[in-house]
Amino acid sequence: MSAWDDGTLTKWLVAEGADALDEADRQFAALAAVHLDRLEAPAGLADRVLKALPAGTLVARPMFDLAASWWARGTALASLVLLGLGLAWVSPRHAASLGLEGLSAAARVLDDGLASLTAAVGVWKATLEVLATLGQAAGHVVTTGMMPLLVAANLVVAFAAFAGLRRLLPPREECV
Repeated sequence: MSAWDDGTLTKWLVAEGADALDEADRQFAALAAVHLDRLEAPAGLADRVLKALPAGTLVARPMFDLAASWWARGTALASLVLLGLGLAWVSPRHAASLGLEGLSAAARVLDDGLASLTAAVGVWKATLEVLATLGQAAGHVVTTGMMPLLVAANLVVAFAAFAGLRRLLPPREECV
């Protein structure tokens, strides 16, 4: 370190005390550039650090690896054993019948899924049409100068609703 001169340290401390963070950072950078020697990392440091890490540390692992858990593999093995035992005890005629029923169920699921998807697309299309119509109506109201009339009509409807509710609902007595 060299001798402290030119008031850079004082300027930095004043900036820190005044919460002028950007100015404090600039003053510290100027102070460090003059008074602190830059340290260079020794050659090969990164290689030595990476070699010191255990094998596989830098490989990203998934958060939940289903195939790596013992219970998932055990469950899959048990289900395959049970399926094999079930097929061994079922006659070929019944196995073919079960297979055809399974295919029929899969076809029904696929048909119902496609019907649901078609219905969802239809709802989405109808929603877009309604929003487009509302947008056109809003654009018409704004561009033709009918906005004050629309606001006044909304205020009249709100006042009428308020007056009607006051007549229909009895006044509440507050409990003391």
